Amino acid sequence: MKKLVLAVCLAFALTGFAQDQKMSKEDEAKLEQSLKMMLDSKIDMTIDSSVFTVNDGNTYFTEAQDAGIIAMAAPKSFAKMKEDMDKKSEPGAEKGEMTIDGQKILFMKKLKEKDGKDYIITVYCKANDAESSLMLTSFFEKEKESIYKPHAEKAIASAKLVK
Repeated sequence: MKKLVLAVCLAFALTGFAQDQKMSKEDEAKLEQSLKMMLDSKIDMTIDSSVFTVNDGNTYFTEAQDAGIIAMAAPKSFAKMKEDMDKKSEPGAEKGEMTIDGQKILFMKKLKEKDGKDYIITVYCKANDAESSLMLTSFFEKEKESIYKPHAEKAIASAKLVK
């Protein structure tokens, strides 16, 4: 489950980089720098360690790994992320913008069935600086939304890139 969620996060994040044309050396360097930012950045956020007991970098899971929070930095401005989200059409996905603690947060929420259970996967995005954003993906069983959703929203609201 952990690998599946990580793959889904990377697929969402990398959609802006997929191109068929050849890249210049400068573009290759930018791509390498962007990937490094996404994969190597340390993000500080408020996580309830009594609920999310398994931690690996910016990834937090419950002991049973039936719920998780995965954070990453994205090398796109908040405005560009909003523009990309508005263009993206996901069947059955709910998307929009909300405010948490005075911060604008984008979200895209989708229901996914796995092993006979319904899971909610939500991708949140907020501005980091003029050129980058912070993304957080959360997943949990649909029936436990009232338990885990507040944890995910608290995490994205408190998320900060550690320099």
